[in-house]
Order: sequence, then C-alpha cells, then structure tokens
Amino acid sequence: MNDSLRPLNLGAILDRAIQIFRQQPMLFFGLAAIPGIVQMSTSLATQHIGPDRTVRAAAGLISIVFRIAYIVVRAMSTGALCLAASAVNFGGTSTVGDAFNAFSTRKGRLVGLELQQGFFTFWPLIIVGFISAMLALRSGTGPGAIPVQVCLWTLGAIPCLVLYPRYLLAFPATAIEGLPASAAIDRSLALSEGGRMRILLGVLVPSVPMLVVVFGSSALIVHFMASFALLAGSPWTATVVESLVLLIATLVFSPYSAIVLTLLYYDQRIRREGYDVERMMDAAGLNSNAAETAAPLPVSVLEAGPAFAPEGNQQA
Repeated sequence: MNDSLRPLNLGAILDRAIQIFRQQPMLFFGLAAIPGIVQMSTSLATQHIGPDRTVRAAAGLISIVFRIAYIVVRAMSTGALCLAASAVNFGGTSTVGDAFNAFSTRKGRLVGLELQQGFFTFWPLIIVGFISAMLALRSGTGPGAIPVQVCLWTLGAIPCLVLYPRYLLAFPATAIEGLPASAAIDRSLALSEGGRMRILLGVLVPSVPMLVVVFGSSALIVHFMASFALLAGSPWTATVVESLVLLIATLVFSPYSAIVLTLLYYDQRIRREGYDVERMMDAAGLNSNAAETAAPLPVSVLEAGPAFAPEGNQQA
C-alpha cells in the first residue's frame, strides 16, 4: 500500500509533504505568490507619503481595499492549495489557473469559512481584550500594568491553542468534499477527534520557522535602521526589504503548511472512516458509490481521475 492510502505518523506526513512540494514546486509557489503579492502591496500601501491629508487619506483607502482583497485571495489560495495537494498526492497534476478557477464561484464560501475559523478559534481573546481594556482604564499604563497584561493575554492564548486544531481540517474538507462553510466546520470537528494534538503539531512545524524568519528579519531591520542613516532616513526601503522577506517566507511555508494540512485530513479519514479501504473497494468496483461521476472541473486540475473532484459536487 502506498503512502497516500495508509495511516502515517507525523514524521512520515511531514516527509511526504516535502515530496509532494518537490513534485510540482512551481504550482505551489504560484498558488502562494498571489496572496503574497497582495499582502506585499498592502504593506506598501500603508506607507503614507508626506504630511498632505489628501494623500494620507488616499493611502489609507487603498490600504483598506488591499486588505479586503488579501482576505479573499488568501481564502481562495488556501482552498486551491489543498485541492492541488490532494491531486498531486494521488498522482494527478494541476495548474495555478485551474486550481484557482475551481473556486471562482465559491469565494464567499471560503471567506465565510475563514471568518468562522477565526471566530471559533480566537473568541477567548475577544474576552481578554475587553478585560484588558477595562484594566487599562482603571489602573492606567504604569510599569506594573505591563506584566499583568502579558499574563492576561498569555492565559487567553491557552484556550485558543486547544480550539485551533478542532477547526483546521475545515479548509481541506470544503476544498475536497465541496462542503459549505458550516458543514466544513462540523466535518473538521468530527474528523479531528483523537488526533488534535498531532494536527496542531503538524501545523506548527511549518508555522514556527516562518514566524522566526519574519520576526527575526523585522528585528534586524529595526537594528539596521538605528545603525545606518540610509535606512533610518528611508522607511520605504525598510518596508520593501521586510515585505520581500515576508513574500519569500510565504512562498515556502504557506504551500508546505497547506500540503501538511491536506495529508492530515486524509490521514484522519483513513484512521476514523477507513478511507483507504473505501478507495480500494472503489477501484475494484465493489463499492456502490463507484458508479458516481465527478462534477465537471478543468481536466488539467484532476488528470489522475474523478476521485480528486470535490466530493460534494459528485452526482449520483
């Protein structure tokens, strides 16, 4: 049995994700580049030019437009990455255009899913933010208030870490099975049972190096701005350098994270639902669902066969 049809430990999943990335690197770079470029544009748009109020207002408006565009494009990119990772995992191929086009009519679904994921995961921080604001109003911002605030936000982050893996499988669920946002959330809750710590660790592995690169580069830029007059007198230069570093980190770690997430989704289906047995029965013609035909999607997205079509779009 090949790696795509057997349960894997976390180390094997991470290794398999690297193999998938290396099979079609330009595909995954391309899918990650689109939101990365929009994010870079957002950072540059926040740099106000001069003291003129009209220019500052225009820059702020452009920044809002870019931020909204980034939310939409990032959601589509995540769905496209999961679908592409699924196809490549089972021997298929895809293109950047076709992977995005698969979600051209489902942008609202993906954005809604992203917003629901964020709320269900980070709602404790809303409560923490309210308490923090009340404490700041009552006790001010003296030296003693800083440790209290740090402890408060740290405590608020603990339940978020517990909630986070519960909803992580929602994006591959909606990308691969064609589920609406609420159904994808419920699907993630069911699939993640018994494997949430492994799912959390699997997502943190690519996320932590990315955070180290991004925040480390920001700290270096702050240091260089204090040491070199060229950077100190040119905030645009510092912003461009910082944005380029973030773009490079996004091109590498975002696809890898999506591939790992997709493999964890399939691994949980194998462990909880016997998906490997189901696939083998379909291949042998022993499953009554084997007669189902895939919904029409671009052929180049799913060259390995109808098994890679979003399952929610299959017709009886």
